Amino acid sequence: MKNMGVIARNDKLLTLIYSSNTRVGTHTLSYLAGIDEKYLAIDLAKTKVSDTQWAEIAEALGVKIGDLVDKRELEIDDESTANFGSNDWLKIIQNNDSVISRPIAIKGKRTKQIDNPPEILEFFEVDSAGLEQSPSNDTDPDIERKTENENFIEKNN
Repeated sequence: MKNMGVIARNDKLLTLIYSSNTRVGTHTLSYLAGIDEKYLAIDLAKTKVSDTQWAEIAEALGVKIGDLVDKRELEIDDESTANFGSNDWLKIIQNNDSVISRPIAIKGKRTKQIDNPPEILEFFEVDSAGLEQSPSNDTDPDIERKTENENFIEKNN
């Protein structure tokens, strides 16, 4: 039997878990506001995410719960946190939303922690038809859709 998670996953709806007390969180949300797609924004400053959901998010990202935390936001040194377990990190997250400085996007089976706000666009259909064409080189842009059902932006790694 397949193990079901507690987080609702839908290919038609993006869920953004962010803190309105962080720059990356608010900027990522502003990108969503400009897109004509459905999304669910969960602001950690106003709504708590359960410990079970945090564990599921960490597992989906392939990290430990402590890896979700921006340790620069804590006023303690790395030595103090060296022996922290999952329960310790969960208490920190539940009591200080700004330690989740990188928002988490969930759409269908995909889960990603956002480092840079434009990365949220990877979750939506993007079409670059006509970008190489320009009236300056005597070609009218062809703005017909060239792709179907693609939802990624290629990045140079």
